[in-house]
Amino acid sequence: MKILHIIPYFYPAWTYGGTPRVVFDLCRELVNQGHDVTVYTTDSLDKKDRIKKAFSYQESAISGQRSAISDQLSAVSHQNSALHTCAPKRAPMRRRTPHSALYFDAEVEGIKVRYFRNVSNYLAFTQKLFLTPGFSSSLRDVLKNTDIVHLQEYRTLQNVSAWKTCREGKIPYVLSAHGAILSIAGRERRKELFDRVFGHNILRDAKKLIAVSELEKRQYQEFGIEEEKIEIVPNGINLSQFDSLPEKGSFRKKYNLDDRSVILFLGRIHRIKGIDILIDAFAELRREGIECKLIIAGPDDGFKRECGMRIADCGLKQIDLSTGEEMGKKEVSRADVIFTGLVSGEEKLSLLVDADVTVLPSRFEIFSLVLFESLMCGTPIVVSETCGVASMIHEAGVGYIIKAEDRKDLKERIQEVLDNSEKAKFSVERGRMLIKERLNLNTVTQRMIYIYKSCLS
Repeated sequence: MKILHIIPYFYPAWTYGGTPRVVFDLCRELVNQGHDVTVYTTDSLDKKDRIKKAFSYQESAISGQRSAISDQLSAVSHQNSALHTCAPKRAPMRRRTPHSALYFDAEVEGIKVRYFRNVSNYLAFTQKLFLTPGFSSSLRDVLKNTDIVHLQEYRTLQNVSAWKTCREGKIPYVLSAHGAILSIAGRERRKELFDRVFGHNILRDAKKLIAVSELEKRQYQEFGIEEEKIEIVPNGINLSQFDSLPEKGSFRKKYNLDDRSVILFLGRIHRIKGIDILIDAFAELRREGIECKLIIAGPDDGFKRECGMRIADCGLKQIDLSTGEEMGKKEVSRADVIFTGLVSGEEKLSLLVDADVTVLPSRFEIFSLVLFESLMCGTPIVVSETCGVASMIHEAGVGYIIKAEDRKDLKERIQEVLDNSEKAKFSVERGRMLIKERLNLNTVTQRMIYIYKSCLS
């Protein structure tokens, strides 16, 4: 099959959370299983940088002209993904084509990717408003040679163009909302306007709507979507990345974390993630004399400043390793709370291996790869009941479930994990079995292929 994925952020834009990782892994596995995969996306890397820099760095490295790049791009190198630009090696400004200012093409592990330039990278990151001139006209051309389209995310202008163009060309499409159906987490009025003008039509005309959990399936149904149109396909996990884990203790040694217990949050720093609840629970543990550290790992999504103020109000010492400033090991060891910024590749695995517990106290979460990555790294998990996979975790007995926004319950569950390591290890082993049976990427991809084929017939 010739499959086109449309997503506003893609490899290596890991600051946008789990969605680009999920879609990248799916596309890579589709290629491995013999399918022709194209991705239409944007050049947004993060709030400041564009993905073009990643390709520019690679070209300069090949010619021996190495240059400094950001920590995010350095982390990308650990993914072992070969990037090959499709543009000619010699491209002086006077020979640029009319399209060269609108997009550039690349190939990532067999995936053909077209990166469209955002009018405003700031709006893209802060407002999730992706403005990409030239997208619609390019889309008409690629759809002439496409069997099916997979729309990733929900409220994007790129999805509006795809909906109109697919309808005109009678090309079937499926949609994965990735938890974006509800009008929450800000910009509610804009979301409601989008739904009235475009959203309901986009959902109505999709051949299938992909939900990652029963929770997301119910959200689709609340939008008036009939049950038979919804397919539950959990996010797949690439198990090969856990074949050779970093040596235990390497992250602790790097940052001189001594032997105190490490409580980890890994994800975007956004209010919806409930990090403020975790800070309060952690502060209570410290007041009770429990020797532990809290590591908050992930990019700032508008909530970091408030977290810092809360930490200070609790009388805790904090340190931010993401600023780029030189930090001595003694400074790090004295801190109660450590912000690391974005972690990726080997460093991320090293952090997961060395943590004593990974906590996700989200106010709302449709799915979470981090929970299952933590289990594969041997680290127990604590998760709020409002996470879409909480019921799966509870039924399988592979983690600890807390009440939403209950600081006392969260503190007690974390303490239970730290006090009863044998019980926690048993839950981890059951978790690994669950992942290998139900969430491995190969099985999930085959399920998606079956859905694609059913849409074509």
